[in-house]
Parts: sequence; C-alpha cells; structure tokens
Amino acid sequence: METERSTADVLDAALRVRRAATEISEQPGSDAGRVLEALSGVIDYDHASLSRWDPLHRRHRTLASSYPAETTAYIETRLHDDPVFSLIRRSGGDPLWLRDVPEPQRLTSPGFREELQPLGIEDGVAHCLFAPDGRYVGMLNVSTKRVQRRRHPARAAVPLLTECLASVADPVTGAGTGPAAQDGSEGTAAAACAVALADCRSTAPTPVSGDVPSEFEEADSPLTRLVRDALTRRSLPTTLLVPLEGRLLELRLSRRNASTVVVCRPVACPAGLSPRELQVLAELTHGRTNREIAERLFVTPRTVATHIEHILTKLALPNRAAAAGRAAAWGVEPPP
Repeated sequence: METERSTADVLDAALRVRRAATEISEQPGSDAGRVLEALSGVIDYDHASLSRWDPLHRRHRTLASSYPAETTAYIETRLHDDPVFSLIRRSGGDPLWLRDVPEPQRLTSPGFREELQPLGIEDGVAHCLFAPDGRYVGMLNVSTKRVQRRRHPARAAVPLLTECLASVADPVTGAGTGPAAQDGSEGTAAAACAVALADCRSTAPTPVSGDVPSEFEEADSPLTRLVRDALTRRSLPTTLLVPLEGRLLELRLSRRNASTVVVCRPVACPAGLSPRELQVLAELTHGRTNREIAERLFVTPRTVATHIEHILTKLALPNRAAAAGRAAAWGVEPPP
C-alpha cells in the first residue's frame, strides 16, 4: 500500500508541475521557480535547476536554481563541454539518472568531481529538453544525497514532464493572435521560424527555429535592417506586420538575455485588405504622399488614391491620417 500511495503522490505532484509550467508559458516573465517547487513533490531533491539554452552565445541561462552559485555557474558556462553532457544529449530525449552512468564515466566529468561530489550528491537526473520541432531549448538538473531506488515512480513521472518543461525553457514564444485574427480574418497555419539578433549591427541573425526567410540571412538583409530600425523606435515586446512580395509577415520581437528573438510567420491580411492595399497602408505610416507612394510601388498616383479609398471604406475610417494611426497600432511597417 505504501508503494501505491507513493506513486499516487508522485503523479499528483507531476500534475502540479504541468499546471505551473502551463501558467508560466502563458505568462512570460513568470517565476520558473514555481516549477522546481512543484517538482520537489516528484523527486525529493537537495538541489535543482532549470536552464535555457542560448544559441546565440552558446551557453545555458538559469531560469531557476537552488544549487550553490559556483555549481550554477558551471551549468551555465561549462556543462555543455562536459564529457557526460554528450551522453545526456545522446539519450534519445530520455532523462539520464546519475546512478545509471557507470562510475568510470561519472569520474570523467569535471562537473561530478568538482561540483557534485563535494556537495555529497549520490543520485539525481539530468534531462535535455527539446521543442517539438527538434530544437534543443534547455536542461533540467536535479541532485539528491539519497540514492533513488530503480523502481521509484519518479523514473516514470519525469519523462512525462518533458513537453511542459521544454515549453518553459523555450526562448521562442508560441505563435499568438495577431491583428489579422483580432479583426476577424483567419490567420494561416504556417509554422513560425525564429532568429536571434545580437546587439552588434554587423552580426548576422542566428537561426533558432524553422526555415528562415532569405531576407533574414545577412546582417544587412532587408528584414534585419527593418527590425533593427524598429528596435530604435519601439519598446519590447512588440509585433510588426510587414507586407513583403505578395505576403504578409508577422514579426514578434521579444528580449531574451543579450539578444532580440524574432518569431516570423506568414499571416492573413487584416480587415479584408488586399496585399497591395496593405502595402499602401504601410507607406501611410511614414506620411508619404500619393506620388511618393506611387514611385515606391511602381504604380500611378491615381492607383494609389483608389487604394486609399478602398482602405478607408474597409476600415470605416474618415481619412488617411486615421488609417495611418490604425496601421501604426497594428505595427504595420513598410518593407525596406
């Protein structure tokens, strides 16, 4: 009966971990420590940490930790070069328990010799976390001074938490509802891609997820320049809508550590606007005249005037200034 009750308690604690992870994923900036607190009901640990992988600087960033500062620093800056880390990565996405690593291999690990042994650690689990698209997003580390029996229910519970823990560690925010959906138009189901922009303007974007548009490949490519210009005028997080070559791209910008993460996906035009009308609307945000817009879009001023009439009708607005204000509120930006 004790084993059954213990299993039930562990599973109940695992549900609390999932709830905490879901709340944190839905509210960026929330304290990830709540996940580790709930996790203590799954594993009776002495120390634990949840960290996020920073692909731009190739290091881990701590989201929450109860390890001593020196051990936390090791996880952040040296763990990914530890010989045992490659073993963890090769575990097929399954948690790796410390006592399952043969002692000769454990002793090759500077992290075990220099950090865990002095703390009296006898067991624990390390778990590499991956997003659904296969990206490595972070790591869970749990250490205990007590050896866990091989049939402990935590061994079954921890793998069930992989998805929710990865959602907390993932630096890429999930695709949300943009202006298109707010105005009654259906967005597309296309998968998002993401890049990380370093503060240095001469540094090319670093791909994080998905198929990155060619306009994002170089430090001076069109979308890169557009985003960097927007960063000088907008506070983060923010969303931009960019009409580009017959499609509308939604760019969601957020700050992650020392870089800006840009999630990019195609969406439907808001309020039933055509791609060309959205291009004209974007130009209005910069206060351009019909002739200036015509020159940029290679059409006649009369055609621009007709597009503006249609825009005002569809948006039920009185004049072009109001249309420009609506576009600014949506985050519409003219392409470079």
